[in-house]
Amino acid sequence: MTDTARQPGRSFPGNLLTAAIALLVFMLLAGFSWPAAAQDLPGLGGSPDQPSEPVAKAIEADSSTQPTDAQIESRLSEIFAAVPGLSAVTVEVSNGVIILGGTVEDSDALDSAEGLAERISGAVMVVNHASRDLSIAARLKAAARGIGQRAKELAGNAPLLLLALAVVAASLFLARHANRADWLLARVSENWFVRDLLGQLLQVAITFAGVVIALMILDATAILGSLVGALGIAGLAIGFATRDTVENYIASMLLSLRQPFRREDHINVDGIEGMVSRLTPRATVLMSMEGNHIRIPNAKVYKATIVNYTRNPLRRFEFKVGVDTELDLNIPRTLAVQTIQQLDGILASPPPVCLVHELGDSSVILKMMAWIDQRETDFQKARSEAQRLVKEAFDDAGIIMPEPIYNVNLRRQRAAAPRPAKGEPGPQTAPAAVSGNDTAEDTTDTRSDNVIEDQVRDEQLQGTEEDLLSHHAPTE
Repeated sequence: MTDTARQPGRSFPGNLLTAAIALLVFMLLAGFSWPAAAQDLPGLGGSPDQPSEPVAKAIEADSSTQPTDAQIESRLSEIFAAVPGLSAVTVEVSNGVIILGGTVEDSDALDSAEGLAERISGAVMVVNHASRDLSIAARLKAAARGIGQRAKELAGNAPLLLLALAVVAASLFLARHANRADWLLARVSENWFVRDLLGQLLQVAITFAGVVIALMILDATAILGSLVGALGIAGLAIGFATRDTVENYIASMLLSLRQPFRREDHINVDGIEGMVSRLTPRATVLMSMEGNHIRIPNAKVYKATIVNYTRNPLRRFEFKVGVDTELDLNIPRTLAVQTIQQLDGILASPPPVCLVHELGDSSVILKMMAWIDQRETDFQKARSEAQRLVKEAFDDAGIIMPEPIYNVNLRRQRAAAPRPAKGEPGPQTAPAAVSGNDTAEDTTDTRSDNVIEDQVRDEQLQGTEEDLLSHHAPTE
């Protein structure tokens, strides 16, 4: 008996159904072999006082719990009647196969009907023959039902919606007053342009915080990610479209933080010369030496090479003059230096210098250089008077300043003009030169000319644009 009981165990398979059958056979054999032990097991032999249910009967009971086709059809019909939009769906069941028919209002209802049929107990397969109702009445009915549902949801969430709106309104109120708090922003920077920028950033931060809190109250924080993504894409597109404007704005801020020039400075920006009138958030305004207004974009000014003539009050002027090649060059050089030293406004240190600049074809080019103080002496006037005095000194000393020599060859000879007869008036001659006794009026004046400075000051007083230049800001 022991060998018979062990025999099924040697062929115990991995399949669950085969294992269950082997276990049942083992228990039956054990019941016939050890009746005493079998009587102690419920449902396997035993006394009549302890009724037991056969195993086969239990399996039949489990299979009888499956719903019939009629039950499935009835259950689905009740479910569809209770779901809005599915009341017109028909149900037919045959051997567990569910066939749906009728019409629905939209594609979402069509998918819902098929999903409900697939989850019903006893369903073998679902065949969906239902179609959408495209009539105007059905579409209007679906739209009205959707609007009604949204209205009910809105009415139910009205307190939360009002609270969220109140939070947004409060954030806008705080942001508006925070942007006006100059006393708070003045502690950060004295530059009004930087304060305005910080105020705008603070305003945006407070408004954004209010919107986030409102979305948290409405439990709609998922919208925040989409909103941030949309704002990022929009900001990127706007940045590319307004690249020049943004670059100019940033350049204005950098120029206002560390200023390369002050008001009334005489500067040259890539060949554009003038006196600084003001620095606006968009452009640098200059007044040219002719009195014309020049507006240069700040982005160009920030990247340009700037020559500031005012930063150093000492400035050197120079000019060139040619002398005869046969002269001893030390004579005109010494005379030029002595002549320039006698001019008012010429600094003794650094002293004037006269150098041999170039050996030309018919002359030697001398280069005169002298320094002035622009606060007392005008640059253009000093150079002009220096050239005049050197020319007069060379003339008085008999130093020849040769002119360029040109050879002109005339291929066609012209008839000689007839000579006037004796006693007839000859051709008109040029007026006689001024005699040596007649002297011209001395117009030597090298004092500083403040005409442009006065015009710049008047323009600053009359101008309405805000100026970013300040004497308190650091300079480069």
